[in-house]
Amino acid sequence: MSDHPMAPIYGGTPHRFPMLLVDSVEELSPGYGRALKLVSINEVLFERFGDAPPSLPSPLLVDALGQVAIMLLGGKDSAGASVWYLGGIEAMTFHASVPAGSALRMEARVLKTWRTTARVEVKAWSDSVLAVSGFMVLSQGGSGRNG
Repeated sequence: MSDHPMAPIYGGTPHRFPMLLVDSVEELSPGYGRALKLVSINEVLFERFGDAPPSLPSPLLVDALGQVAIMLLGGKDSAGASVWYLGGIEAMTFHASVPAGSALRMEARVLKTWRTTARVEVKAWSDSVLAVSGFMVLSQGGSGRNG
């Protein structure tokens, strides 16, 4: 694997700009992964409610956590990574908004795997405040390559 800082991200998820929501991988070990997203004021799809500061939409928070889970399930050396599909979301709770200027720390922990399916606990903190927590069920598909 390359020493480039984006190598673990590009190798672990099929997402690319503008839908790549992970800026750096802090830790990736068997069963556990932690990543970072820096939330910029230039984010295109902010939610805006009245006078409150713009915040990252909850569907994008879920997608970002899914990307961390995919990187975790693919492992460090996922050159021939399989495609992972979101099969379900369980008990996803949004505790706080994620405003511009925040450092969103995300983590995923594999709770159970069976055949080609995994149940993953996901959490994210906006600075030091818990922003979202829940569980995802992901299923592994083919290699994603044509032919």
